[in-house]
Formats: sequence, structure tokens, C-alpha cells
Amino acid sequence: MNDGSSPLAGLFLLAASFAIYFLPTFIAAKRGHPNGTSIFLLDLFLGWTGIGWLAALIWSASAIRNESESAPTEPAKTDAYGKLERLAALKDKGHITPEEYEREKAKLLNS
Repeated sequence: MNDGSSPLAGLFLLAASFAIYFLPTFIAAKRGHPNGTSIFLLDLFLGWTGIGWLAALIWSASAIRNESESAPTEPAKTDAYGKLERLAALKDKGHITPEEYEREKAKLLNS
């Protein structure tokens, strides 16, 4: 009474189904996606719908932005001017003395 199925084939089918079902999670983990946990939860709870699995797959393959890449770099002089303005505001509010202001201003302008 052999029906043509083997336990080994069933185990292989189960492992392949697991790998395909959690493919978005594996992709997100491999890429170090910052929303990896959310992708896993979407995949776990809504992956069976097909639409949830597809959404998790697209999300896991989406672009990852570095904070350092997205922020435009400003010239050092603009930064020095901003620091000088903040120093002047501190002096005007009385948080630093005029002598401290002049000393810090000299440091900023000499660097």
C-alpha cells in the first residue's frame, strides 16, 4: 500500500514553504533593514494573504537611507557662522559674559 509519498519529500516541501513564506524577513535581515522587526511581523501575521506577503517583500527590498547620506553637507564657514550666532544669542540672554563671548569668538574665527 504505497501511495507514492515519502516523509522526506514532505519534509522538503515543508522546509521550502517555510523559506518562501519568510523570504521577505530573510531579505530584510540580510540587508540590515531598519524596519526588520516590522517586516517580520507583517510577514508573520499577514503573509498568508498574499497581499501581505507581497507588501513585506517590497518593503524588505526598498531603499535604505543612511542619515549621513540624506543630510546635505554644509561648508565649515556656514557652521562657524551658526556657532557665532548662537554665541551672540547666549551673550544677549546673559548666559555667558562678554569676555567669554570674545574668547569663544576668537577661537571660532581662528580655526
